[in-house]
This record gives sequence, C-alpha cells and structure tokens, in this order.
Amino acid sequence: MTDFSAVSPQRLVVFLTELGRCATSAELVRQAAELVAEEFDAEVGLVMSSDGVLAGVGFGSADLPTDLLQSIPSGVALVSIPGIGRCHTMTAACAAFPSGRIVAGRVSARYTSSDRDLLLGMAGVLDLATRSIRALERERARHRALEILLALQRSISHRAPLAKILASVTEGASSVMRGCPVALVLDDALDPTRPVHVGAAVETLVDPVSIPVHVQGVTAGHLLAGSQDGTPLGEEDRALLSTFAEHASLALTDARTVEAMKEAFHDPLTGLPNRPLFLDRLKAALDKRDPNPLAVLFVDLDRFKDVNDTMGHAAGDELLLQVAERIRATTRTESSAARFGGDEFALVVEYGSEPGIVLQVAERVIAAVAKPFTVRGKTVLIGATVGIAFSGHGRDASELLADADLAMYRAKRAGGGRSATFESKMRDELTSRLGLASDLTGALSRDELSVEFQPIFDLTTGRPIAVEALLRWHHPVRGIVAPSELIPIAESTGLIVPVGRWVLEQACHWASRWRESLPDLKVSVNASVHQLREPGFAEDVVAAITRAGLPPLALIMEVTESALIADHDGTIETLEKLEKAGITIALDDFGTGYSALSYLHKLPLDILKIDRSFVSGGQGEQGDQLVRTIIDLGKVYGLEVVAEGIEDEAQLQRLIQAGCTLGQGYFLSRPAIPEGLIEKLEHLDQGHEVLTELESHVGQPRGGFGSTIDEAAWEERPGY
Repeated sequence: MTDFSAVSPQRLVVFLTELGRCATSAELVRQAAELVAEEFDAEVGLVMSSDGVLAGVGFGSADLPTDLLQSIPSGVALVSIPGIGRCHTMTAACAAFPSGRIVAGRVSARYTSSDRDLLLGMAGVLDLATRSIRALERERARHRALEILLALQRSISHRAPLAKILASVTEGASSVMRGCPVALVLDDALDPTRPVHVGAAVETLVDPVSIPVHVQGVTAGHLLAGSQDGTPLGEEDRALLSTFAEHASLALTDARTVEAMKEAFHDPLTGLPNRPLFLDRLKAALDKRDPNPLAVLFVDLDRFKDVNDTMGHAAGDELLLQVAERIRATTRTESSAARFGGDEFALVVEYGSEPGIVLQVAERVIAAVAKPFTVRGKTVLIGATVGIAFSGHGRDASELLADADLAMYRAKRAGGGRSATFESKMRDELTSRLGLASDLTGALSRDELSVEFQPIFDLTTGRPIAVEALLRWHHPVRGIVAPSELIPIAESTGLIVPVGRWVLEQACHWASRWRESLPDLKVSVNASVHQLREPGFAEDVVAAITRAGLPPLALIMEVTESALIADHDGTIETLEKLEKAGITIALDDFGTGYSALSYLHKLPLDILKIDRSFVSGGQGEQGDQLVRTIIDLGKVYGLEVVAEGIEDEAQLQRLIQAGCTLGQGYFLSRPAIPEGLIEKLEHLDQGHEVLTELESHVGQPRGGFGSTIDEAAWEERPGY
C-alpha cells in the first residue's frame, strides 16, 4: 500500500476527482497522462504497460516512439526524445497494469524529491481508480449481456420468427464481446452440403472459438466468434459465447427444429431457399477472400396472374411447384435457386472464366418455362422474363439483387419472355422515373398538364364525328413528356385517378361548348384499369357529364384489352354501370390482347378500335387480314370499328377497301389544343362529297358514333 502521508492530500484528491469523471478505462489512462504532464509542467506524460504505451501526450499528431519510450529507465533520468529534445524523466510504478508505469518528462528543471513522492502518490491513485472503473465496466457488461439475453428469452417465449431470433443471437453476442464478429452455422437438413449461415461470414473470422449448438441434445451447428484485434478470446468471452449458444439451442428446440428451420429459411410451397437464405448465401459468396465471379438472375413469370385469376390459387400453387422443378432441372451445380414469393424466383450462378454460362442458364430457364404445363387436366402456357446482374464494382448482395430486378423490368417492358443484362444507365433511368413521379405529384396544381384533342373522322365523308382527349405534360425542365412514359408513372403512383378525373372534366367542358356548333360531336376519354377499379368511378363519370350539361351518349369511355385481362369481373361491373347510364363504351388497342375476343359477347361494348400496329401495314398481308377480320367481327356483334394511327394515304386506302368507315391519325389531323379547334372542325364538317356508301351493319348498334340522342328521355331516367 502506498504511503500518501508525505504528499499533499489536496493535490491527490484533485487528481482522483478528475479521474473519477472518466467513464471507460481508455478514457481513464488518457486523462491520467494529461494530468501528469499538467501537474509537473512537463512536455511529456505517459501511461505504459508491458503491452506498450497505453496513453501519451506531448507528441501531437506524430507517431509515438514506442521502443524509445519503453526503454526509459526507472526513477529519474535524462533522455533524448525525438521532436522534444533532452528531457528530465521521472517514473513511478503502477500496479494497475502489467509492468505498469507513469512517466513525466520535461525539458526545464530537474525533479525534486517532493515531485517524486507526488508521482508515486498519483500512481497509487491511478491504481485505485483503474480497479474501480474496471469493476464498473464489468458490471455494465453484465447488465448489457443480461438485457440482451432477457430480450432473447422474450422473443423465444413469444414465438418470434426463428430467423429473427437467430440473427439477434449473433448480433447480441457480438455486442457484448466488444464487437468481435460472431457467426452461427447450422446444418440444413434439406441440403446437408450447404449449411445455413447467420451473422458474420465464417471466412472472415480470425482464430475463431467454436461452441456447439444443439437441438434436443443433438448437435445442429456451431456458434463461432473471431478475434477482433488478433488477441485470443479469454475465458470470460468463451463463457458469454456459451450462454448465447444455449439460447440458440433453446430457440431451435422450441421452434420444432428441422420443420421450423425449413419455414424460416425455405419457401414453404416449393422447398427452395427463400429471400433471406438466398441473400445470406449470396453475401457469403461475395465475402470470400478470393470470390469467384458470379451473377444473379431475377426471374419473373409472365401471365401467371391469369392462371391464378381464372383457375384459382390452388391451381396457381400447383403450377408454381412445376415451375420450381423445371428451374431446378435447368441450373448447374454452381447455381443456387430460390423463390421470393408470388411468381418471383432468383438464381446465383458462379461462372468462373466463362460469363457465357450465365446467359445459357437464363435461356434454359426461359425455354423450360415456355413449354406447356398441365394443371388439373388443362394445358397452361406461361413464360418467364429474366434480369441478369454480374458481380463487381464493390456492390453488396442487396445491391446486386436490386440490379437484377431492375434488368428484369427492362426485359418486361420490351415484351417479356426474354432476358436483359443490367447496365448502369438502367439505374439512371429509374432515378429519372422516380424524379418524374415526384414532379408529377404537383404538376396539376402548377398547370403543367393540358389536354389536346384529336378528331375521329367518318372516312366515307371526311367529316369529324368525335374527338379523343389526350393528356399532355409540359415539364418545366424536360419539355414534353411522352405519353408512353407519363401514363405508366401516373398509374404506378396512383395519380392516374385524380389526373384522369381532371381530364374527364376538361373533355366534358370543351365538348359541351363545341356541341353548340356541332350538336352531334362526341368526345372520347381513356380510362385506366386503375380508374375502373376505383369505387364509385361510374358515378363520378355521370356526375362529370351532368355538371358539363353533356348528354350521356355524347361521351365515349375507352378501355384497353389489358384492363379487361387484369381485372375482368370488376371491369365488367363498372362497364355495365356506364352502359346503364347511357355512356358509349369503346375497346381500345383491339387485337393486342390475349383473351378479349372471348369476352366480346359478354361486354357492353359499342366500338372496337383497331390497334395502330395493324393499321401501319407493318404486319403485311397478315395484318390486313386481321383488320378485315376485326371489321367483320364488328358487323357480327353490331359494333362500330375505328382504325387508329393512320399516317399516310396508302394506309387510308387499304382501310377503306377493307370496309373500315371510321379512323383517326396524323395523316387526317394531328392532336390540337382546344382553343381554336372548333373553327377547324366546323370547316371540316362543311358537306364533303361522300366517297363510298356506308355498308349496313349486321344488327343494330347499341351506341357509338351513329346513335342519335334523345336528351329528354335520358333526363327522365331515374338516378341519372
């Protein structure tokens, strides 16, 4: 025990008080070194042990001359220190550390005997303070460990998801072991050659300590902890790791072992790894010290929703099982497949020095899924679209998967049934779309949106009989945003509903004004599938024409084949409400869908609009034949037929020869702003010579361009 009787008690009390403000051992030794230098007006203050210099002041940002400082002799001496010069040094042993010492070094006066007594007293005080703070740190660590373990016990008793509990085991153990990396490696009963990893990558652990994890007494894996700084883990750390391993064992046993592991890390339907396990394996592959080049394939099924909607979810599950088997069969041994839920799958492919392998795997998957399936005795045809992202550029597992997902959407927009490889410009395009989506939010209030109108003509007379309302966006920076970009953004953000409502109001307003001069003119407005799904949509349409003073048969609502396919039952219900209100219904882009033909006799339709891809002539004789077929269908079902996208004289003549009497397109008239449009329409309406006689329709039309309007009769209908 140090004798403090020869030392000023007040100076030691101040020293002890300052040290008492420290919260950690590291902070304590730094403060001690600073106080030693300050107390003796010294240029250098040190706290050292056999491991080296624990803390030192007086050297600024320069590296400490550790070897020189360790060689300072005990007692007092004269030492030359680089950057400081010849210093009088004074040393006192400190029992707080192995071979511990505190040192003061100053250039000016030598030390006196009272200085040496004071330094000895300070060494004793540092020993007391160190023992106290170490006790507090141990207590804090125990409390922290206890809190984490209690939280784990609560998670286990509340039956939290097993994957979440096991992740908490590795994170909690690492936390109480001063950040040492911890990994949990569990045997996978479904794939013994590929264990399940949770936490840090095993390859990164240095001198790991391994504690077995048990399920009902049988070893099911190991909890491993690696050294953080190269120092082997001590007995206290081993004891902590054992405690966390026991909790992992308890969680696994309580979760009914193998079955729970399957549910936690595998898709319950197909048995394939799920997203967490896929990402874990991908991360492990990327974290290897010498990782092999690899690629991620993101697979999305085409037309799977049609099967689910028409045959039921049980049939959809049966189809997914068959898809999973085909994907398994097409991949090589270095490929790992997973299902993310719904109709999304993923694969990771290590390709060594042959990147072409990745494209081959993608093509095999696409070809395998394109073959017919038999589900509940029926033949089912679907497809697959694949996005590919190659590793590199420091991307982590989540980023690589996101890039593959983005490439898949690019392939989807190109028509599906194909693959696309990620390029950085895809992310730029996504950023641009997100920016446009944000800008669109306030576009309506900033008066950036407008409506243009394109006339629809009677091809036999050249007279305009209707106008189609077309949404336009004048972006303040990008200028005109193409409708092909605008409409998908509006639909994906949900803005299509308020924007569509505004377009309808504008169309009804202008049509009401124009009908003062052209009383038979009609206006056509497009309706998105998202609008048709909106509760009360039909009632909103009726309210809009009522406010504008427009008779119901003066409004044409256009819906697409894709809307019918996406939500057949809901769409029919909405269309029937519109028909009951007296509103004309047109089926847009006819000929491009998969199943609308079978619905023609069920739907309350008045008009078919032939898609511009068939009008352009790009389909050749086959396209011309399809146009004639659609016209004949119109006659059979009592529907009028409109050709879209007429761009030259040759197209116009082919359509007239095929018997088409209605059309629109740039060759006839480009879309125009509403102001001044009536003068152009009046001019075109001036009695042109009839080119051909109108062919009679089979049956009477239910509505359409040629229908007359009895406004009084409609006003008397109840509820409208």
